[in-house]
Amino acid sequence: MTSVKTKPPPRQSIEPTFRGWKEAGLFEQADLLTEDDEAVDLLSRGSFFDTYLPPMAYGHWYHNAAYLGIAGLLSWIIGWFRFSMGPLFFVMVACSILYRSSVRTCRQRLRDQAQREFSIKSIENDYETVDWLNVIMTKFWYYLEPSIAQIVSDQVNPILAASPAPAFIKALWLDTFTVGTKPPRIDMVKTLDGTADDVVVMDWGCSFTPNDLSDSNNKQRRSKVDQKVIVKANLFGFSIPVMVSSVSFKCLLRVRMRMMAAFPHVETVSVCLMEPPLYDFTCRLLGDSVFNWEVLAFPGLYPLINEMVKKYLGPLLFAPLSFQLNIQQIMAGAPFNSSIGVLVIKIKLAKNLKNYGRIGNTVDPYCTIGFFKEVLTKTKYISSSTNPVWNQTLQIPISTLSEPLSISVLDYNGNQLRKDHDIGSVQYDLDILTGTPEIKDIHAPIIRNNKPVGELQFGLHFMPTLIAQRQADGAIIPPPDLNTGVARIEVTSARNLKGAEGSKVETYAEVFLDGKLLLTTAVVNNNNPAWGKAKESIISNRAKTKVKVVLRTKDKKIYSSFTSTLNNLIDACQVDDPWFQLAKGGEIQINTFWKPVELEGASGAGDYTPPIGVMRILVESAEDLPNLETIGKIDPYVRIFINGIERSRTVSLESTLNPTWNEVHYCSISSANQKLTLEAMDVERHSPDRTLGKFDVNLRDLINKDEKGNYIENAENIKRTSKLMRKKGTKGSLTYSLSFYPTLPVMTRDEIKDEEEERKKAAEKKEKELKKREKQQNAGNSKAKSPEVEDDDEDVFQTNKLKLNLDELLEYKSGVLVFEILEIRTNKTGSYLQAFFDNHGLCDFASPKLRNNKNSTKCTGDVIIKELEWSEACFRVAKKADYNRMEKSYSEVKIPTLQLLKNGFDKPYTIELSGGQAQVLLQTLWIPVIYASEIPPQDSHKNSGDVKLQVLSAENLPAGDRNGKSDPYIKLYLNTNKESFFKSKTIKKTLNPTWNEKCDVETVNKYDSTIRVECYDWDVGPEKDDFLGGGTISLTNVNSEEEIEIDVPLKDEQDQDAGVVHFKVGFEPKFVLNVAARTSTHGGALGLVGSGVELGVGTVGFVGKGVGKGVGKGLGLGVGTVGKGLKKGLSIGKKDR
Repeated sequence: MTSVKTKPPPRQSIEPTFRGWKEAGLFEQADLLTEDDEAVDLLSRGSFFDTYLPPMAYGHWYHNAAYLGIAGLLSWIIGWFRFSMGPLFFVMVACSILYRSSVRTCRQRLRDQAQREFSIKSIENDYETVDWLNVIMTKFWYYLEPSIAQIVSDQVNPILAASPAPAFIKALWLDTFTVGTKPPRIDMVKTLDGTADDVVVMDWGCSFTPNDLSDSNNKQRRSKVDQKVIVKANLFGFSIPVMVSSVSFKCLLRVRMRMMAAFPHVETVSVCLMEPPLYDFTCRLLGDSVFNWEVLAFPGLYPLINEMVKKYLGPLLFAPLSFQLNIQQIMAGAPFNSSIGVLVIKIKLAKNLKNYGRIGNTVDPYCTIGFFKEVLTKTKYISSSTNPVWNQTLQIPISTLSEPLSISVLDYNGNQLRKDHDIGSVQYDLDILTGTPEIKDIHAPIIRNNKPVGELQFGLHFMPTLIAQRQADGAIIPPPDLNTGVARIEVTSARNLKGAEGSKVETYAEVFLDGKLLLTTAVVNNNNPAWGKAKESIISNRAKTKVKVVLRTKDKKIYSSFTSTLNNLIDACQVDDPWFQLAKGGEIQINTFWKPVELEGASGAGDYTPPIGVMRILVESAEDLPNLETIGKIDPYVRIFINGIERSRTVSLESTLNPTWNEVHYCSISSANQKLTLEAMDVERHSPDRTLGKFDVNLRDLINKDEKGNYIENAENIKRTSKLMRKKGTKGSLTYSLSFYPTLPVMTRDEIKDEEEERKKAAEKKEKELKKREKQQNAGNSKAKSPEVEDDDEDVFQTNKLKLNLDELLEYKSGVLVFEILEIRTNKTGSYLQAFFDNHGLCDFASPKLRNNKNSTKCTGDVIIKELEWSEACFRVAKKADYNRMEKSYSEVKIPTLQLLKNGFDKPYTIELSGGQAQVLLQTLWIPVIYASEIPPQDSHKNSGDVKLQVLSAENLPAGDRNGKSDPYIKLYLNTNKESFFKSKTIKKTLNPTWNEKCDVETVNKYDSTIRVECYDWDVGPEKDDFLGGGTISLTNVNSEEEIEIDVPLKDEQDQDAGVVHFKVGFEPKFVLNVAARTSTHGGALGLVGSGVELGVGTVGFVGKGVGKGVGKGLGLGVGTVGKGLKKGLSIGKKDR
């Protein structure tokens, strides 16, 4: 037995010696080929035999064979007569020179024959050439190939170093890699007719051949390099190279592209081989040394390789099967082999099943469903029936529609040792679901040995994953935030595990999803194991799904475990922090990728994830934004994302590179591992809105806990400025501030219900155990060990959340209002239900499309309410989901939010919309938001309304005319608006004018707004009036209780004193809706929100994440939006002046 107790150190990655054709060919700058160098090779100057021998004596294949035969015969004669080695030397020299001359001439004749064929136009066919592309590729390849070689080497060597090779291999690395100076070619192309309008099918003839270097000189060989790959292994102190070179390949591909309207305009690409590919290569053990050995010279090896390629590549790529790439999914960042949707299969019944079992056997049929040899799910079995009826609905995630669905019917044999008997199978092409996602009734024969053995009736419904769409300029159209979808959980690795006494520990991982085993990894003997195993699962209720990861040792003992909600795992990956602490030391890496899917009829589609708090985002201004317009300037606005889901947006400002918004938006936050993204956009009327740049903010730094583990308020009083990043670089910056306010941890209805069910189950379990113990005692089995019955541990059911009734909750006047829409009745099919709160001009929630008069759909929205007693809700049925509040609706109703909360808290509440045209059944929930003192003044209902101004008089104005006087008048501007909202009359020839004029202006954010005062001297003629001075009125301290007098000192263009203007300012609070119907004329300051980027429309299973009211600058700014869901472009019209 060996005395070695320690594991050898891991192999280290080694840098390659040669990367790219320049390094592999030892190319130097002096080796550049001129035209003369291209024309001169080894055939340019003939040998002695080429000059004097007649052409009939050499140059054909039979000459080559004759020379070899003569050389062998003469060698035999010399040996037979026992001559010395001297004559043999002359025979070898003469025959080798003759053979070389003959072979060169033979190759030259072959080249001439090929050139002769190339010079004659081939018979016309359906194929076209793409020589233009091949020429470009040939010239570009010299520069591209070194980069490809470097990328491949950098990625392959770490993989080889970590590969599970035997321990005696001390090092394994890619020493040389080049694909040569000759690029792949597309020899011919043909486009097929008769396809659908959105499908393009092409046949491509592709080839990849090495250079012809047979008669090239050394300089030409350094400029023309063939493919070469050398892998070296260090064994017992020696480096053993294996070289693959001179690779040639030729195939005929059929490429099928399905087009789409959105960028990148290609949805899927399917590739298949129309015939087996032709390929050849050279493989030499010991590389290109003199002792190398050609591996393929082993008899039967090359045919074996061909058969293995056909066996394993055929089921994937040989026509009519194909390999499909989902371009849209890949561009969205989804894993390469992840699901593209959920396939719902309803297995109804089977008829006339044949019984191929032994005599007396009954048929107990069931169905397995999967792809090829992989079984994903199965039905229950029906006892003793050749006409079984299942009526069972099953769901499976699918990654491609190009693979046929396999439904096998088997005969269940119970717990017997023999396997279940295969009755037959159905193979169904899923590509039809691309155009028709749902097929309710399919009748298909069950086939066995190419003969029908029954009939199967089933239905299919394909529900695709909803992923983010990326525009050409990098702008993102986000997906809806649904509670249903597909989760891909990957147990990647672990680190810093600890074995007994510092030894290695052999572990494997198990992942449980809501108590059910999802995947199991392999056993790895390492304290830093790498598993990299992933599996996808259909999630019907993301809000309640829990994930448990158990690490077990090789003997199946639990090493450690980790439990988390699925939401927490998803959020952690959003902020690139997938490492989680284990209870017994060490960390585990879990990568979770989420794709929302509209699962119809899912029980948990409308469930809600309670927030831990709300994030207050004040979007103040931007500076030096990039101007994407050829004429004029951009119309910018800002979008707010949480974990890639759009929650809100500001209004757009017209024609400015330095906008000022001063808008406040609230977003509910469900986890500290969430990412905030702010993106500036430019409005486009007839095309998708363009991105101006964006940046991410990690919210973990803002969300903190106290010593008791409760979240605490973090109200920042500082302004942040971040650079905007886009594809073309960094330009412009955005100024904003963030604050976090925690919510009161209260139990929701579902949590209370779940707790009661858990207590009931625990009580039933305890009662069963007690009865079992009593039964054993009564039987007198004193030796039998009765099971231990644990008393109910109240800590199991204890939570840090409070169970409050409605009256206790209503003591908190600020909070998150959650409303669950249970049923909608309307006589306007094809419409949408909208919800607006307070003075929000854009909808806080929009339902899915109402396709029937009675719509039983579960969808949930939320909104942050700052002052419950002043809040008002408005529900409308509108033609489009993106209509704003000023646009026409079919019916609507307004109700105080407090009344809505009270009526719908304990039981579902029905709201009647005007005219009895619609009814909405909903239920509400209130989660209080905790402010340390009071709500910020910008969020009060008293912060919006009419500013009442009276321009009284001015003193000591500068003289603007030659007579030492001025003709002054005043202009007033709200914030940074370009157009004034008031202009006074002109007072002639005075430096101390008195106006006594009144005006008012609406604002939605009095606290942060200012009024810019500008005084001018009126002049006769076309010249501009002279600027006398300017100043600013801050509205922060203006209140509604009384008017105050404000003196505004003026400064001229040289920043010198220019007099004082006297004002009297008051304020009248009211709700301000500064949105207009999109049919309004485009003018004024209300920004147009483009239709190319989506916003705020709910869908089935939509879980709203509310955003509080936005505050802006007079008519120039707007009220922010609330809600999440399927985003659909919202346009805010601009009013006429």
